[in-house]
Amino acid sequence: MLDAFLVALKDLCVTLLPILGAAALIYLCILLKHLWQLIDTAKETVKNLDPTIAGVNQSLDKIQKPLDTVVRLSRSVDKVQDKTDELLGKAADFVASRTAGEEKSPAQSEAGNSGSTVIQQPGEDKEGQAHE
Repeated sequence: MLDAFLVALKDLCVTLLPILGAAALIYLCILLKHLWQLIDTAKETVKNLDPTIAGVNQSLDKIQKPLDTVVRLSRSVDKVQDKTDELLGKAADFVASRTAGEEKSPAQSEAGNSGSTVIQQPGEDKEGQAHE
């Protein structure tokens, strides 16, 4: 019984395998045809995009010079801001040092140097004498 089943299955496979192989080849040919058409369509689309891409490149070239100007202007503004911050910091330090000197009481300023300013030269000590 099992032998008869295997013989019948063998006869069926011998008959169906060539038919299934032919169907698979036909399906593969149809798939390749559609793939070929897709590639041709993509080539045409790319060819149609060439003028558009050229136009975009021209527009970008026209925009590049104003963008360069904006970049230079931005750098100049950054430099001005840095210098302004630096100058305001120096001015604030100057004002703070001057106001700190005015906040001394009159007794302290009279006791310290009697209102006179002593300028030291390099190499002199506090009394104005040169170091030996």
